Amino acid sequence: MLYYKEELAAMYRKTVLDNGIRVITERMPGVRSLTIGLMLDVGSKDETAENNGVAHCIEHMLFKGTSSRDAATLGRMIDMAGGQLGAFTARDYTCLYAAVLDDYRTFALDIFGDILLHSQFEADALRREQSAIFQELDAGEEQPGKLAQELLKQAAWPGHALGRNIYGNRASVSSLTRETVLDFFGKNYGADRLIISAAGNLDHEDFAAQVNDALWALPSARQVARPTVGPDFQGSVTVRARESAHVYFALGAPAPVYTGPDRYATYVLNAILGAGMSSRLYRRMRDEAGWVYEIGSNYHPYGQAGLFLVEGFTTPENLLPVMEATVAELIQLLSEPVTAEELWRAKEYLRGEILIGAEASNTRMSQLATQELYFGRFLPLEELVEGVRSISAEQIQALAAEMFQPGRLAISTVGAVQGMVNLESDLGEIIGL
Repeated sequence: MLYYKEELAAMYRKTVLDNGIRVITERMPGVRSLTIGLMLDVGSKDETAENNGVAHCIEHMLFKGTSSRDAATLGRMIDMAGGQLGAFTARDYTCLYAAVLDDYRTFALDIFGDILLHSQFEADALRREQSAIFQELDAGEEQPGKLAQELLKQAAWPGHALGRNIYGNRASVSSLTRETVLDFFGKNYGADRLIISAAGNLDHEDFAAQVNDALWALPSARQVARPTVGPDFQGSVTVRARESAHVYFALGAPAPVYTGPDRYATYVLNAILGAGMSSRLYRRMRDEAGWVYEIGSNYHPYGQAGLFLVEGFTTPENLLPVMEATVAELIQLLSEPVTAEELWRAKEYLRGEILIGAEASNTRMSQLATQELYFGRFLPLEELVEGVRSISAEQIQALAAEMFQPGRLAISTVGAVQGMVNLESDLGEIIGL
């Protein structure tokens, strides 16, 4: 095992450039590909209610033209790389990424350097992107499962940036101007908030030098004071009627933050309750009762808060039985310790996820960046596996008692609820409101 540690440490390298950019790499012998990620410590958590959606809008605008390349030229260059290049915005961060052959790494870094240093954010392009974002918002309204989750976060974290839609809303997106976009960009998209991670076939020193060549001129972010207080979780019931044969639901509970000491216990608890076909919720609701076609749970950790979510869909007549049985499964964890077999099975499930995922360069790139963002250091695979293996049944029970408290749960539903006149009060009673 010592050899394994030394070998892994030799593959991981970190360099901090003069302007503050952190460059992190992991060499993966035997591959010709390379996945590069630029993780910026800025997301919807940094927005106000008035400019909600600006980070997502900027992510779009970065590919719409620089001082030397228009959008069409950038598009052709991206296609020419023969791999994948894209971006996404999350609540805690924005990520630009490229998966290319190793001999295209300079090409990809040149594109990234150009769009971060020389994007024009032209007014006409902004208007076009606003129109495209309106279509994204409409598409989200047409996805009842996704909408149920968004409604739950809004109700559980009212008035806080983490509770708002990453895409914003029609009013906030409509109000964005070139000036407000440039101001937000200058305040937040700086070298001191940029982590560049790469995994695959590369030499660290060469890669760090190429990053420096591409981005040495990127200045620091101008905004110093940032929101640091997490939201208070509010128990709530949200019901949205929609023409459908089903009702989509989300049930949420407060959970540890990303770096919380109970994070490993939360992952194990999630695996026991709702990850996979052998989980408690799937067996109870799908295999035994036949009430649902799909149900599962997920842990959503952020820097300032965490959320445990149970999601799925069912028929209108089965909604209340499903919700009652789901809450009963949560409450059962408070009084009955999980069995040794369940605990072992959950740990093996997570061990497989960790080790199998590490064989893909895109997963390794993402892990390197998020570990640096949240922990400021590298977490070896062995540490992750041992963190999961160390969890006891008593820890699961104590965590459940902290998370699953009556009055501290939230439910949202989207779908065929038109004839259920007492639904809000019935759901409120189920979760102790």
